[in-house]
Amino acid sequence: MQLLNNPIAVMFLSFIIGVIADLVLRRMPFYGWISARYLFADSKTYENVGVERFQKFLLATPLRMFNTNIKLPKKRDLQLLKDIRKHIATAEVSHWVGFAVMAVSTVYAWTIYGPKVGIAFVFFNTVGNLYPCLLQQYNKKRLNQLIDVMERRKPNSQVGEVLASDG
Repeated sequence: MQLLNNPIAVMFLSFIIGVIADLVLRRMPFYGWISARYLFADSKTYENVGVERFQKFLLATPLRMFNTNIKLPKKRDLQLLKDIRKHIATAEVSHWVGFAVMAVSTVYAWTIYGPKVGIAFVFFNTVGNLYPCLLQQYNKKRLNQLIDVMERRKPNSQVGEVLASDG
């Protein structure tokens, strides 16, 4: 199969499979549990592995056009933040599924086509699936902190008011 020796094509295929799998997984009772997990307990660990640099890279490229529904608008309320958290969870789960699909493909490609192709698969799986997962987890962790602050305040307060009163 010619497709399985092209890591870029398999990466995009893993994106599609991830989105479809997320649609199925959302209907499962354990989806909430899956989408609430973190690979690292501390935000500093995400920063230490370069998630912020990866985010800057994404924002400087046309890739910033993906997942535009995750951007925070100027006026924010609690419900809007919770909706954004759902979009973050969807993107994260989709990329984890894509990561798993591409990991299996990596083993196949490495075995059939050799280490040169296998290393390319590892690279594109890391950049295309692993780092987006870590970035979503990092953003979700920060967003959950903001939601917690807002929930302790009055229910319809604006984020700007909350941040101004905390600083």
